[in-house]
Amino acid sequence: MSSYTEHVTRVLTEDLDHPALGTVAVLTLAPPEGEERRPATLGPQSIEAVTGAIDTALDRAEAGEIGAIALTGTGRVFLAGADLSMFADAQAAGSVPAMTERAHALQVRVRTSPVPVLAHLNGAALGGGLEVALMADVRTAVPGARGIGLPETGLGILPGWGGTTLLQSVVGPETAVRMVLEDPARDKQLSAAQALEIGLVDELAEDLPAALDTFAAIVAAHDDEETEDGADAGSTTAWAGRTAPLPAAGSPEAEELADALDAPHTSAETRRQWAARLETQGAPSVSRALDLLQQLPGSTLEDALAREATALAELAATPGAAGAIHAAELLRHGKPGRRPVEGAREIRSVGVAGAGLMASQIAAQLALGLQVPVIMRDLDAAIAEKGLAHAREVVAEAASRGLLDESAASAVAAGLSVTTDVADLAGCDLVLEAVPEVLAIKRSVFQELEGVLSPEALLVSNTSSLSVAAMAEGLAHPERVVGLHFFNPVAKMPLVEVIHTEQTDDTTLATGLEVVRRLRKFGVRSADAPGFIVNRLLFRVLGAVLASLDAGADPAEVDASLDPLGLPMRPFTLLDLVGLKVADHVGEVLRGELGERFHASPGLHEMAERGGRFTDRVKGAVHAPVSAAVGEVFGTGGASGDAPVGDALLEAVQHGLAEEIGLMLDEHVVESPDQIDLGMILGAGFPRHRGGITPYLDQVGASGRAAGRRFHGDRFARS
Repeated sequence: MSSYTEHVTRVLTEDLDHPALGTVAVLTLAPPEGEERRPATLGPQSIEAVTGAIDTALDRAEAGEIGAIALTGTGRVFLAGADLSMFADAQAAGSVPAMTERAHALQVRVRTSPVPVLAHLNGAALGGGLEVALMADVRTAVPGARGIGLPETGLGILPGWGGTTLLQSVVGPETAVRMVLEDPARDKQLSAAQALEIGLVDELAEDLPAALDTFAAIVAAHDDEETEDGADAGSTTAWAGRTAPLPAAGSPEAEELADALDAPHTSAETRRQWAARLETQGAPSVSRALDLLQQLPGSTLEDALAREATALAELAATPGAAGAIHAAELLRHGKPGRRPVEGAREIRSVGVAGAGLMASQIAAQLALGLQVPVIMRDLDAAIAEKGLAHAREVVAEAASRGLLDESAASAVAAGLSVTTDVADLAGCDLVLEAVPEVLAIKRSVFQELEGVLSPEALLVSNTSSLSVAAMAEGLAHPERVVGLHFFNPVAKMPLVEVIHTEQTDDTTLATGLEVVRRLRKFGVRSADAPGFIVNRLLFRVLGAVLASLDAGADPAEVDASLDPLGLPMRPFTLLDLVGLKVADHVGEVLRGELGERFHASPGLHEMAERGGRFTDRVKGAVHAPVSAAVGEVFGTGGASGDAPVGDALLEAVQHGLAEEIGLMLDEHVVESPDQIDLGMILGAGFPRHRGGITPYLDQVGASGRAAGRRFHGDRFARS
């Protein structure tokens, strides 16, 4: 039985008289009545409503009743594409082939329309919504429209309702290839101005009347050209302004398409090589889309759409699609809310204890997000001034990216200050410590702060692995202590782990969550447990890798063993990024707190003492080569039976992760697997096509073997 409930998109129809176009059939795509805040999406009933309304308008055009057709939306959404929740329900997802057939039939039919068609993008047009707009002969957009694009390959599928086939005829091969293959991987969507620049929309128009005037001018120009060429502008055959949808074999456009598919993706690999690598990591959608694009020259529209339909149906049934769509839903539901967190205190001024690199980054984000004065305190005046300069550079960088105007940036920068005197923090409503990761230092800072702050002021730690409760020992008010673990670089990383102890009161926790919300970051709650969520699991992975090295396995083989996971970087590169001394320290802490299942590596300790690196810095390499120093410290041969590599090491990592997650859930470190998945996707770059770490462990069977149960029941189990 299906659990999917469709919010059926309505199509509101009216006729408008235009002096140049005649009667225009206007079709307005709208969410269900009473649900105006929802975006209009496409499910099985919705696509019947949308395509049926367009078919009816085409019938009227063929009968000579209207002179043009116009499509638009409501609010800030033209059409948001397929309803992703449909894909999470097996019965509902079974409707996709029929929906595709309906969309394709309309794509073919609209090309025979005797009247021109306009799509006026009043707002977001994503996925299937943009594919509906691609049916039109002319596209306009309101100047402020955002959220225009084809995100499907990032969802484990591909633009299967005409997008993969038709986009290149509108924007050209290079831009189409980038939009279909690469933009989804970068979470890139277009604004109206960007869509205009690449030719995806023809003109910008403030509203539908202005769009119709622009449309009329474009249509008239085409009709004039046809008349000059001897054609009959009043013909009842297909409107003559349309161009061929597919490139001819051997044409310049076909050559441009081939060149675009062979072009570099990065300095290290071509688009083809990248697509092939993703396929080996369980993400075949980019490779399938690339293959469809390659077959377009010389094809008929019907055959190209048939191949598109087959590819979409096959991809929709893959684990990669199930995982990617699950991840997309997690991110949609977990994103920062619009409403303040209930019960949070008002924050009028903030202090930061410390002025080093991490402290200054956090101070800048607090100033930008909270729009209140932020004062950093450090014992060393030179460090304090350097931290202030860096924080202001972060604000200037945000302004340069258009996140705020120059006037606002100047005000935020002016609200940042530094001091060496702890008494200057006395008036702060919240003080966050970002001092060295040593429990005694952090505890001392909290005790000093409690002596000058009001009893209601919050004490916040940015610790990445230490016990927040231990820091609060001896305080008169431990209930006002909470952890906010920011990830580095703070401006770019969207995750903050919100750490609550058994003594943290509701107001303090709510205020911590509200701070994260106002910074427009994702807050994931964690109990006060060693390593919290992300670091605990990352160091379970790194521990298995280092244990194999310590047992004598070949370093290059070890580093490549986890490639099938599709992580953003190999383990040795991650160790270098974390910093070997930090990694060594955190590994020791976790082993001391959680026991022998966390490996404390003698080899890592020696590498850290030497000040070495696990990888060499080489430009243009997909994976950084392993440093010779690793072989010198760990050895390169003589591995024992406890030194797994390749599939054996991957299976050991899967087992360790499943075991650890089972323990974290049993210990109520987090309340649900989804919170772990959100944390690992946003904090560790765990690949979205895996759906997060827990669906992946269900898919490979590790959760059943190591934790004794599947984390998501049968949803992601292997058939």
